[in-house]
Amino acid sequence: MDFILFLKEYFQTIGQAVSATWWFACPIVLFWLFKELYWRYVWIEYNKTLKWTLLEIKPPRNIERSPKTMEQIFMMLHGIWSTPSYFDMYFKGRIFQSIFAFEIRGVNGEMHFYIRTESRYRNLVEAAIYSQYPEAEIEEAEDYISTVPANMPNPKWNLWGTDYKFSRDDAYPIRTYHKFQEEVTKGMIEPLAPLADAIVSLPPGHQIWLQILVRPIKDNEWMPAVQKVAAKLAGREIKKESAAVVRFFSEAIDVLVSSVQNIFGLVPEKEEEKKKEEQPLQFRLTPVEKDILQAVEESLNKKAFKTKLRLVYVAPRDTFRKVFYQAVDGFTHQFNDLNLNTLTKDNETKTYANYWFRKYRITWAQRKIFRRYITRDNDGPNMFLNTEELATIWHLPDMSAMSPSIARIEAKKSGAPLNLPVE
Repeated sequence: MDFILFLKEYFQTIGQAVSATWWFACPIVLFWLFKELYWRYVWIEYNKTLKWTLLEIKPPRNIERSPKTMEQIFMMLHGIWSTPSYFDMYFKGRIFQSIFAFEIRGVNGEMHFYIRTESRYRNLVEAAIYSQYPEAEIEEAEDYISTVPANMPNPKWNLWGTDYKFSRDDAYPIRTYHKFQEEVTKGMIEPLAPLADAIVSLPPGHQIWLQILVRPIKDNEWMPAVQKVAAKLAGREIKKESAAVVRFFSEAIDVLVSSVQNIFGLVPEKEEEKKKEEQPLQFRLTPVEKDILQAVEESLNKKAFKTKLRLVYVAPRDTFRKVFYQAVDGFTHQFNDLNLNTLTKDNETKTYANYWFRKYRITWAQRKIFRRYITRDNDGPNMFLNTEELATIWHLPDMSAMSPSIARIEAKKSGAPLNLPVE
């Protein structure tokens, strides 16, 4: 009985609190709910007006360029960033910056490169590609997702997929193409070669999809966090800028305290240790710490994108094998640097489940990541990747990657001779 009376009094207290504050709390809650629903509505309506184009990029056969070439392309595409007006945001729904999708598809032993862009940016993308790869071919392509059933998974088809995230703070970069160097010949090791070889081993009908969604961001969206990490590594302290009123009273108090100490002779004698200059940074850090600090600070010189990295493997259910997607997942391990940052699979999006209702939970996870892939949805974990990191993961392979899986141009393009007779 005492417990029942306690519950009765408890709920009566809650009821009294609600009846006394509903007039204040409800409008705030309803306003927040209306705001969220309105933002979602205008963004969905704005997305319906966008027209998209999927471009297939065919690299030339004898290409001798490092991923740094692709870095220049990402730099050019970052230039689309613009500040939307209030009218565009609140009425048109242009809340976020445009998204580019850089994708790689492996099917029937062939490796294809795609860029999905808003149709209005098609000329910009083509100009950026041709400026760095003048012998490449760019063709508008049908969306390859139509080659598999829309109701994945089903009794005939199965899939595995995952989104990737960083194991540490985004300020720590991953291993980039500068570190892909052979020790003897000093030549570059092609980062995409393992992916190309894994695609060659796929049985007929099996497909590997790699998707990188990038959205340009302002420098002040990510640089303060990187600067904070760099300062911590260097043993520096970044002082936050206080408001003018706070600074005025703080300085006034310091002057008053100093005056009282001088009048009554309470000024402490400075210790000799404090007079000594701080030990130089190069002597305070270990070699590994120096490399980490240098890598973090160098990333500040790059433009950055809000990035989604996603991998999907689809295959007929009767020939679906775990070993095929494990080989492709291993491709991402080469970008890991244990001293800096590593790419890890996100458990919230990975298509697996344990214990209760395992079959239904796996099916739900598979359909969710498949829907997000085909709609190029960047829900889930996102990372800040700079142009150097992006160019390392997605670029047109160098001729050193001799895998037959890479679909290249068979003939070299050239202009017509000047003395060609014309009738």
